[in-house]
Amino acid sequence: MCSAALEAFVQRRGVRQFVKFCLIGATSAVIDVGLLNLFTQVFDWHWVIAQVLSFTLAVTNGYIWNSRWTFRGMGQGTYHRRYVLFYLTNIIGLLINIGVMKLVMYAITGQVVATAHPSARLLNLAKVVAIGCVSLWNFSASKYWTFRPGTEPRCDDGDGVQP
Repeated sequence: MCSAALEAFVQRRGVRQFVKFCLIGATSAVIDVGLLNLFTQVFDWHWVIAQVLSFTLAVTNGYIWNSRWTFRGMGQGTYHRRYVLFYLTNIIGLLINIGVMKLVMYAITGQVVATAHPSARLLNLAKVVAIGCVSLWNFSASKYWTFRPGTEPRCDDGDGVQP
C-alpha cells in the first residue's frame, strides 16, 4: 500500500516539476558557488559584487533549462518576457539569499558589518543555508507566476507522462 501511495505521489506533475527544478537548481548552484569562489578567492572581489555576477549567470542557466525541460510549453508571452519575469523572481531570491547569508555570517561572527572578504568556509556555509531557504521561493514563483500557463500546455513535460 505504501508503494502504491509513493508511486501516485511521484506521478504527480508538481512533484516531477519540483524534482526537475531542483536538479536544474543544483547545476545553477554549482555555477553560482563556483563563480562566487572564483571571483572572491582568486580575483579578490567584494563578496556582494561577486554574488551579483555569479547569481546572474546562474539564473540565466536556470531559466534556459527550466523553460526547455521543467516548464516546457508553459507560460504566457514571449521567451524574453518570461526571462524577465524569471529574473525578477530570482532578484527577490537574491535579496533573500544575501539577507540569509548576512544573518548566518552575523550569527557566527557577531559582526553586523562583516569584512568584505569572509573566509571561504564562512562564505560557503552561509551560501548553503541561503540556497536551502531560497529554493522553495524560486520554485513557487516560477510555477505560479513565470511559467503559469495561460491555456493548457502545448505538450507533455518531457517524461512521457501526460498531465
